[in-house]
Amino acid sequence: MRTPQISDDLGRDLADQVLAIADSARRADGVAALSEHTLLRVRHGAPAGSSRFHVVTDDDGVAGFAFVERVPGEPDSGEVVVAPDRRGRGHGTALLESVHRDAGPGGVRVWAHGRTPQAVAVAEAEGWTAVRELHKMRMPLSDIPADAPGGPWAAPELPEAKLRPKAGGRVTVRTFVVGQDERAWLRANARVFADHPEQGQLTLDDLLQREAEDWFDPHGFFLATAEDGSVAAFHWTKTHADGAGLTDGTPVGEVYAVGVDPDWQGTGLGRTLTLAGVRHLRDCGLPWVHLYVDGGNEAALGLYRSLGFEVWDTDVMYTPPTPN
Repeated sequence: MRTPQISDDLGRDLADQVLAIADSARRADGVAALSEHTLLRVRHGAPAGSSRFHVVTDDDGVAGFAFVERVPGEPDSGEVVVAPDRRGRGHGTALLESVHRDAGPGGVRVWAHGRTPQAVAVAEAEGWTAVRELHKMRMPLSDIPADAPGGPWAAPELPEAKLRPKAGGRVTVRTFVVGQDERAWLRANARVFADHPEQGQLTLDDLLQREAEDWFDPHGFFLATAEDGSVAAFHWTKTHADGAGLTDGTPVGEVYAVGVDPDWQGTGLGRTLTLAGVRHLRDCGLPWVHLYVDGGNEAALGLYRSLGFEVWDTDVMYTPPTPN
């Protein structure tokens, strides 16, 4: 087994090999070891000083890969993938040790997506402990009534829906306009996720990369805009053409990102936009919708359970042992 090589830039050949082993691992495990954000960093590169790429190779090329995102004032956040046909050779352990040694001042934490047995075994064998859970919830879209005059799935009045916040003013619910709404959405996203080391750090380049993806659909990206043009709340939906592990290739939907600006919390906008987005996915003919929610976010868990979502799987974040 070779020592992982660390760099700030992969180059095209290594990037293509990493994407290939990530795809083979997803098909073998039924869950993606690398998040969309990491895959975009692999494809497009990362801003200087923001990321570290760890690559372990053998005679056949890339055998394993780890990605680490660095956010000032936070522990590094990492992910690891090993090619299915080259597991059991110590590559996962070598990559964990590499990201640990290379960690910034705040240390490092690593995600095990789907809590696969292989990932859990490697983490526990190295003395890493779970510190955070991210639940994956799902709901069959056939459970949403086509015509619901009352109850939790009553259709919001779009696009003329009006709500009055605590501080006065009004909002209108509409869909995202490419080339117009990017900066206003980024400001709202940064406020909503100010304490979230990943989502809250998204830049204009990050947003534009997602707009260029095949799945991006502005008609499934709902905004509640205030009279001054600011975004009071949003619900960005996504369609997974590969089924996201819920089907054998039939497209499914995702509640990709929901947020309410702190000044507008308690107005009902979160629920209104959640309903609008999920009904949109149902009207697209998709059989399932899923979402991710932090295990400690009891308010969000309660909302989604009240709508019919149930926990399906869980991602676990691990932290390395503290030196004696």
